Amino acid sequence: MTLTTPIALALLLVVLPVIVYLGYPRQRFRRTRDSLSLVLRVVIMTLLVLALAGVNVAQSAQKLAVIFLVDASDSVGALGVEAALNQVRAALRVMGSDDAAGVIVFGGDAQVERAVNQVRDLNVLRAAPDSGNTDISGAVRLALALFPADAARRIVILSDGLETVGSAEAAAELARASGVQISYLPIARNTAQPEVRVADFSAPATVQEGQQFDLAVSIDADVATSAQIVIYAGGEEIFREQTQLAQGMNNRTLTLEGTQSGFRDFQIVVEPPAGTDGYYQNNSLETFSQIVGTSRVLVVSINDEDARYITPALQDAGLQVDSIAPGGLPTAVTGLAQYDSVILVNVPATQLSIRRMQVLQTYVRDIGGGLVVIGGGQSYGPGGYFQTPLEETLPVEMQIKDQQRLPKLTLAYVIDRSGSMGSVAPDGTPMIEIAKEAINRSIDLLQPNDRAAVASFDAVAYWIALFQTVSDKDALKSLVGTLTSSGGTDILAGMRLVAKDIVAEPAEIKHIILLTDGGADPAGLVELTGDLYENNNVTTSTISIGVDSPLLRDMAQAGGGNYHIALDRSSIPTIFAQETVLATRSYIFEESFVPTLTARNPLMDGITALPPLLGYVGVTPKTAAQVILRAPNQFQDPILAAWQYGLGRSVAFMSDATGRWATNWVSWGEFSRFWGQTVRWTVNEASDSTLETQVVMEGTQARVIVDVRDADGGFANGLDLAASVVDPALGSRSVVLRQVAPGRYEAVFTPGSEGAYLISVNGVQTTTPEAESTPLRQTTGWVMRYSQEYVGGGESVLPLLAQITDGQALTANDVGAVFNRDIIPRQANTP
Repeated sequence: MTLTTPIALALLLVVLPVIVYLGYPRQRFRRTRDSLSLVLRVVIMTLLVLALAGVNVAQSAQKLAVIFLVDASDSVGALGVEAALNQVRAALRVMGSDDAAGVIVFGGDAQVERAVNQVRDLNVLRAAPDSGNTDISGAVRLALALFPADAARRIVILSDGLETVGSAEAAAELARASGVQISYLPIARNTAQPEVRVADFSAPATVQEGQQFDLAVSIDADVATSAQIVIYAGGEEIFREQTQLAQGMNNRTLTLEGTQSGFRDFQIVVEPPAGTDGYYQNNSLETFSQIVGTSRVLVVSINDEDARYITPALQDAGLQVDSIAPGGLPTAVTGLAQYDSVILVNVPATQLSIRRMQVLQTYVRDIGGGLVVIGGGQSYGPGGYFQTPLEETLPVEMQIKDQQRLPKLTLAYVIDRSGSMGSVAPDGTPMIEIAKEAINRSIDLLQPNDRAAVASFDAVAYWIALFQTVSDKDALKSLVGTLTSSGGTDILAGMRLVAKDIVAEPAEIKHIILLTDGGADPAGLVELTGDLYENNNVTTSTISIGVDSPLLRDMAQAGGGNYHIALDRSSIPTIFAQETVLATRSYIFEESFVPTLTARNPLMDGITALPPLLGYVGVTPKTAAQVILRAPNQFQDPILAAWQYGLGRSVAFMSDATGRWATNWVSWGEFSRFWGQTVRWTVNEASDSTLETQVVMEGTQARVIVDVRDADGGFANGLDLAASVVDPALGSRSVVLRQVAPGRYEAVFTPGSEGAYLISVNGVQTTTPEAESTPLRQTTGWVMRYSQEYVGGGESVLPLLAQITDGQALTANDVGAVFNRDIIPRQANTP
C-alpha cells in the first residue's frame, strides 16, 4: 500500500477526537444505537481521510508487455533487418492471450512501428529511421514511454549492438529503476561485401606560400584490391592514380607546393571496383590547410570584356587574382574560404543559383570574407537581385522607393497550370508553387499605383485576378495562392484572355510575362504577340521551363521582350523580378556626371578628384550603409556604398568598370589605386599568428579549443572571443569561447551532420590599457567524419544492458521465451 498525500492523515488527529466527543452516548436507554452510529461516523471519516491521502493497494499484474527494438542501421543491413523481423514474427505467434507487444524500429532515431497491442501479425515495415547511426539509448527511452502501467514489462533488442551515438548504459539504468528488463537477440553485422575505407587524411594546419607540404592518407582494405585514388583542392581535381591496395592499412603521401595563398580544402575519394566495397560513405574524407601569403581575390564575370580592366587593375595593386565565370563559383563555403574577397562584375542573379548566392552570403556574414559588386546593365535590380541572399548581403536595396521616378506599369502574368506544372523541382517543391512564389516576388516590386492581373491556362484559360491596382498586395497574393495544376496546355487561350483587356489599360508601359513548360499548339502565338507589340505597345517576355523552346523565343522576339530558359527551376522567381524591373525601363540612368564625395572612408584615401561617369543603376541605400559617393542630381542616388555585414564587409559600386559607363575611369591614373583600396577594405586584416585552434569530438558534442599567445609568447588572458560555426548545409551558429586555463578558451557545439565545417574565431587583443587593440581572426576547418557505423569493429553494448537489468541473451531457437513469466511482476496500484 502506498499514499500519494500522506500529510492528509493528520486530519484524523483533529477530526476523530471531535467526532468521538460529540457522538459519545450519554443516555443509557440509547447507548447501543448511539454507539453504532459513532462507529459508523468514525469509519466513514477515516475512509474519507484515507481517500484524501491517496491510498493505493499494489497488486501483481497478470499481463506481460514486450516491446521489440529492431535495429535498422546500415551496420545491420537489409538482410539483418529481415532476419530480426522474422524473429519478432515467430515470437508474436506464441504470445499469450493476456500479453501484448509493440515494435520500435531504430537507427540514428527511433520510430514506433506499432503500439503495444495484442495483434499477432507484423507485415512490411513502414518506419524509416536514419540508417547512418545507431542510437540504442533513444530507442530504449521511447520504449519506456510506451509501456502500459498495468503489465510486467520487458524490452527485447534485436541488433548488432554497435552503438554510435547516445548512452545505452544510462538508458539501461533508467529501465532498471523502472522495473523493466532488457534482453537481446544478437543480429550479425552486415559483412556481405568487403570494405575499403579512408581511415585518415591530413594536411599541415599552416603552410607558407611557396613551401612544399605533404598530404597523408591511410586507406584500410579488408581484401587486396585495385582502386582509383582522386584528390581535389578547392573542388578541382589535382591528382588521380590507379593503384593496388594490399589487405590491411595502406599509407600514402602526396607532396604539394603552397602556390596560392588562402584557406584551402582538400578532399580524397577512393573508388574501388564495383562489388568490392560495401559502403560508399567511408570512401571520402576532407582536410584543410591555411597557406599564408599575398591576399588572393576572385573576379567573377560572364565575359572577358566586363573584367578586361578590373583584373589588371587589381593585379597592379598587388593582389593575386583568379578569374571565373558565374557557373564556376563554388557551391560550398569551403571553396570560397581560400579567397580574401570576391568581386562580381555585372553578374545577373540568373547566372547564380540560389545555392551559390547563399554560399556568398555565408562567406561574408559568418566567415568574414569580402564582397565587391560592380554594376552594369545586368546587375542589381535589372540583374534580378531583388529578395535574394545577394541583396541581403549588399549595403543597398534593389528597389527604387520613390514612386514619382517610375512610370506607371501594367503587368500581366500568364501562367501555365497544366498537369505537368504539378511536377516537383529537385528540392521537392511543385512547379506551380515556384510559379506562385515568382509572381509574389514580382508583385513586391510593383508600386501601389501600378496595375496587375494574373491569368492561367490548361486546356482553357482562367482569370485568377482581373486587372487591378496593386494598392493591396496581400489581397492580390491571396488570389495568386489559389493557383493549382491540372489539365492540358493551350497557351493561345491564355494569351488571348489577357490580350483583349490589356490593350485598354491606360498605363504608359504594358508588359506580359508568360511562364510555361511548353507542349502547346504554336498556331497564332507569334502573330498575337507581334500584333500586341506593334499596334498596342504591349511587350511580351517568355520563360521556358527546363528546355529551349524556339516557339517561346520567337514569341519574345516578335513581342519586343526577353526570352529566358529556366534550366534551374529555382531561378524562376529571380527571372520574374528581373523582368519586372526591366519592364519599367527606369532603373538605368545614362548621363555624364562627376560623383560627389559624401563620406570619408579608407576606400578614398589619397584620391582628391574623380573623373566623370556616364551611367549607373538606381538603388536605395540601406539604413546602416555608408554612402561614400553619390550622383549630383536631385535624387542623390548612391554610386558607392559600403557596410559591415556580420563578420565581413561588402561594397556596392553602381556604375561599371568598362568602356560603357567608366570610359573616363579606365584611363584614369588612379583607377588601380581606387579598386585596390576598395577591395582591400573588404579584406579582413586581423592577425591569426597568435591563435591556435583545434576541434575535438566528445560524444555527440564538438569542443572548440583556442590557445592564444601574446607577442612575447606568453599566455593571453581575459580576451573576449567568439567562434562562428558553419555546417555543410550552410547553417551557422555563434558560440562564445570562455577561458578555462591560462591562454586557453573553449566552447562546445552539437554538429548536426557529417562533412566539412568552417570555424571562424574572432576577437581583439590588447597588450596594455593604453595600447591599440589588435583584431584577432582565424578561419579553420574541421571534418565530422563518417559515422562509426561504417568503421567496422567495436564491442556490442547489449550484454552490459542485460546485466544491468537482469535480462538475458536469446538465440533464434528460444526467441519465444520473451513471453515467459520469469520476470518480476509489475506492481499495479489500485486506488
